[in-house]
Amino acid sequence: MTRLPPVRPDYAALAERNLRPATYLARAVAAHIRSHIKNTTLESAARALFGNDTVTNLILRSAKAQAEESATGVPNLVLRAATAQAETGTTGWAAELARLSIYDTIAAVATLSAAADLITRGTLIPFDGFASIRVPGRAFAANNADAGQWVAEGAPIPNRALSFTSGPTLTPKKVGVLTTFSREQAEASAIEVISQTMISEAVGVALDTQMFSATAGDATKPAGLLVGATPITGTTGMSADLGKLVGALAANHGGKTPLFVAAPQQAVTMKALLGPHWDYPIVSSAALAAGTVIAIELASFVSAFAPQPEFATMKAATIHMEDTSPQDITGGTPSPAVPVKSYFQTDSVGLRMILRASWGMRATGHVQVVTGATW
Repeated sequence: MTRLPPVRPDYAALAERNLRPATYLARAVAAHIRSHIKNTTLESAARALFGNDTVTNLILRSAKAQAEESATGVPNLVLRAATAQAETGTTGWAAELARLSIYDTIAAVATLSAAADLITRGTLIPFDGFASIRVPGRAFAANNADAGQWVAEGAPIPNRALSFTSGPTLTPKKVGVLTTFSREQAEASAIEVISQTMISEAVGVALDTQMFSATAGDATKPAGLLVGATPITGTTGMSADLGKLVGALAANHGGKTPLFVAAPQQAVTMKALLGPHWDYPIVSSAALAAGTVIAIELASFVSAFAPQPEFATMKAATIHMEDTSPQDITGGTPSPAVPVKSYFQTDSVGLRMILRASWGMRATGHVQVVTGATW
């Protein structure tokens, strides 16, 4: 009997198959930073960072495909992330990979952001070039007048008109992340992990701060989910407060699929006392004041994201190093933009990411909040 030699598994290939889609986005960022620092092509930077793996092969295939004006190349996640190419807008694996990487990036942020967790559980809609998307809302009829009816065999079925409202209009709003790396940090082999962590943390904080607020929407941001919600006064009893929240949802024809977002203290208490048999999701958000618990009807929450982010790297810019209210760099004594740093003078590189997103609720009364809970 002839025995075949044992086949050694290709561990590198197996690892590549298990990559999350968000990893491609992180590697695109790393390739942009490294190519800018080294003044090389994106293909060379990707090859130096990741070797002959799946990502690098996709990059090189994309370069060849673009040169031949083919529509089968990889998306501009790496090669042209700051410019919308026709390939990623065309139905096919390139477009789907770009969109999937964005959604998976939001899912990856869910460990840091309650808003990202809510987004991944709710309804996701791609913007795909639309200036705005009008999502139909649902107006629930009293006494279930728009429900189906039991009928006799052979009898006509009543024709019931469902009631819809205009619902939320999702208009792309811009989330911007601007961060600075020293040359030494940008040249480090861990730049993929560093850039992914910094972007994830920045996006997570931005999402939570606005989404779980009562701040009205405007030209720059979507409205907070608590706009128009009447706070319920908290008590010392967890069961009573949770009952009030679900009861308020039920009064507005909700309560079937609630998600609870709580301040860290209340989230820990809920998870410790309710136990594993509690079948509604509980997420914690440091953006909420102590004693705050929010109940959101998942079936009514909808969000939309652009199919791809926009990246730009720079090493000759001058910026105002301010993380709260940056100002235009102007003259004067002193200038309102203090301190100002030059990337060229400090031998640094800047990374800017812009992601367009929005969210809304399809029905009124499907966000309820308890404040001042002491349990």
